[in-house]
Amino acid sequence: MLSNLKRREGFTLIELMIVVAIIGILAAIAIPNFIKFQLRSKAGEAKVNLAAIRTAEESYFAEAGTYMDFPATPTAGYVPQQKTAFNPLGCPGGAVWAAGGNGFCWIGWQPEGDVYYAYRLAASTGGAGSAVVAVDPAAAVNANQFYATAVADIDADLAQNSWGINQPDIQGNPAAVLAWDQTPLPAICGASVLGGGGTTGPVDSGTGTGVVGQVGPCDSNDMGRNVF
Repeated sequence: MLSNLKRREGFTLIELMIVVAIIGILAAIAIPNFIKFQLRSKAGEAKVNLAAIRTAEESYFAEAGTYMDFPATPTAGYVPQQKTAFNPLGCPGGAVWAAGGNGFCWIGWQPEGDVYYAYRLAASTGGAGSAVVAVDPAAAVNANQFYATAVADIDADLAQNSWGINQPDIQGNPAAVLAWDQTPLPAICGASVLGGGGTTGPVDSGTGTGVVGQVGPCDSNDMGRNVF
């Protein structure tokens, strides 16, 4: 019995070091890819919600003859790497519309649950580069273009990740771009120029050219972090 125990051998130190080295190499490869996968998943929130805003805006425009707007929401600003309540107070029932108010209540859109991004919807009327207006259907202030943006710092690197959609009017004139003015950090959804129009907006991630009427990343000051 004792002789059998003595003949048992374990791993040598070199073998253990080789195993540890292999695990380290695999971790060095897998962890960055896993982080990128997480960031893509978080960024998907902005793309889905902006597409939903576009659908809700078009439905409202078909019925009311104007696009709606709303200020940056959540009003307290986005929190890097954390979710916050989009509209904790909810939409008031039977409330009279106030220009510059919670237009998302009127177009029938609101994200489910908390959000990583803060969202803003600006509306304008007229041709390319026309002034942004505070929509007020009661005062006959209507809009035939809109620009929706989503901004967050989903990886807490002090650089915003921003997405946008620039919906042109019926003649194809893109909407005016409105600078992001919400804390904790300023951002502009629109540092890249749309082809031929001279108006800033989101860009196609494959070609790097400007797009209208569809969701795309904003080419803002985030050193390429818009597309993970």
